Amino acid sequence: MTPAIAAPGDASARGVVVDLSATVLGTTVITADAVIGSATAPAGGGTDTDTALAIAIPGALGVTATGTVVEVSATRGETASSANAEIADLALAVLGTPVIDADVITAAVTCPQVGVQTADTTFVGLELFGEPVELLPDTPGVTASAAVTVPGLVEAALNATLTNVETVTEDGAVAIAVQATLTLTGSVVGGPLLDIPVGTVILAEARCERPLGPSPTPTPTQPTPSPGAAIAGVTVDRATAPEAATALAPIAG
Repeated sequence: MTPAIAAPGDASARGVVVDLSATVLGTTVITADAVIGSATAPAGGGTDTDTALAIAIPGALGVTATGTVVEVSATRGETASSANAEIADLALAVLGTPVIDADVITAAVTCPQVGVQTADTTFVGLELFGEPVELLPDTPGVTASAAVTVPGLVEAALNATLTNVETVTEDGAVAIAVQATLTLTGSVVGGPLLDIPVGTVILAEARCERPLGPSPTPTPTQPTPSPGAAIAGVTVDRATAPEAATALAPIAG
């Protein structure tokens, strides 16, 4: 569900992206698919913005979410592109267990045509399974687990790894405040331990690409005349310049 950002000057932002699904013994126990807050900079230049969006996941099973996407915004300009996303009062629960809570989460990027590109994220009150956590950019992140009740599983647990991305390249910048990867583990009675992938949740994402610089103006060039052309253009008055005519006679021959 990652947007394809590759062209110079592109910019985009997303607030909350939920892509979760899990089946146990043929029964679906988790399903949630939603993008809440999305902005893409107009192709012709300008800003796309969405604000004050309630966080909810209609039709979800085993997943609930509340809070507000305060703003997502993406701008394409002649000399820079930029994007930002902000979430407030987030509460995400899976199988009745609080997984991620936060007061404020933000992501922002800038991609100037000339100069240093930036990618920044912030957190206030970030918690994983009710415990405060601190995320460092571009590291393995933080992993934790909580016991959950799943029909058909013994000693079931929900596992979550939170990571943070602040990356700049020669051509672009990416900031993802929180990316959560979830798995479900447990055993069927008399059976082996199961490790079931559940999916991902993205909270506050911003991307941009550096605009192209102006095309250089070609420098006009004058053709260099060939030696033959220069001689052909000479007019000689044999009456008044016999020496010149004599000098040119062998060349003409």
